[in-house]
Amino acid sequence: MSSDLKFLLQLAGRLLSGLVLMILVWLWVGASGAFAATVSSPQTCRVGIYIAALRDLNLPEKQFSSDFYVWSVCPSEELQPLTSMKVLNVEDFHNFKAAFDSTLPRKDLPKWFYPKNNVYWSERKIRATLYQRWDVSNFPFDRHTLTIALEEPTKNASQFVYTPDFENSGYQPNMNLDGWEITHFKLVEQKVPYASTFGDPELTAPQDSYSRLVAAIDIKRVKFFSFFKLTIGVYIAFAVAMLSFFYDSDTVNLTSPRRAIYVGALFAALLNMRVQESVLGRTEDLTLVDQIHIAAILYIFGAGFISVYSRLMSESGQKQQAKWLDRQIFFRLFTGSFVVFNVVAIAYAIIVG
Repeated sequence: MSSDLKFLLQLAGRLLSGLVLMILVWLWVGASGAFAATVSSPQTCRVGIYIAALRDLNLPEKQFSSDFYVWSVCPSEELQPLTSMKVLNVEDFHNFKAAFDSTLPRKDLPKWFYPKNNVYWSERKIRATLYQRWDVSNFPFDRHTLTIALEEPTKNASQFVYTPDFENSGYQPNMNLDGWEITHFKLVEQKVPYASTFGDPELTAPQDSYSRLVAAIDIKRVKFFSFFKLTIGVYIAFAVAMLSFFYDSDTVNLTSPRRAIYVGALFAALLNMRVQESVLGRTEDLTLVDQIHIAAILYIFGAGFISVYSRLMSESGQKQQAKWLDRQIFFRLFTGSFVVFNVVAIAYAIIVG
């Protein structure tokens, strides 16, 4: 084979390889363009929330009330997220028209939807009573996160999403929360899936997730007098029970002063334990107040057993030894350990919150 023919074959091979490469690149670019054309970004509006008031923080009823403003800035007038927006976990709801309730055109000075020059702004004022699960395990050193959740129910997240307006969202700094203090505010957008077609016969599988805007307000208690009012009864009952160690145990009558003190103190502690439910509400958690009451009841019950032991010692002719044990050992042991228990339990509640 001549060198010229060999050169021509090599040249033809290179041209063929280049042509194949060009065809593959053209097919890839075309496919990418077609895919990009079929997959479009969801529509969006810039949405924010401003908390004007928080009130009626009701622990027994598991709810709180709030007045707040919510607004939207959209690139087109057809988008109206405030008209379809749903407030979640609502116990009671009123949608009050704000001063600028209609959708108004505005210049897009911040360039949120560049290159558009005009946007459309809407605002609402809402008053709602919302469900809140209060964790009072560490009352009165408890800290909570109040949430106001807004969701778009008509379009799934592939069609529409909220864009949080972090810059303008927040809360009124001079709100009077009556014993509470706001420590942090956060606004987040979430995409929440629902494992249901909601009975739509045209759907064979659950829809996509839906866009949700959540305002989270962290609060902590700054007044503790309610704790004193809830526990003063049980502390007095415990103190009275401890004073019974200074009574003699040699009386045979079951209605002796020492036994009457135990019965009265135990009844007072049990009654005071029931009162806390009206303040904190029913809960399956073991709260700090529960721990103090249960400890006091056990200590009072234990002091009753000690009185029986002292009675038996007195009957066996060891009255002085029984009196010494009551006043020098058991009184100090019960009182000191109860104080230590309270210090540890309260310190833990302060740390955990």
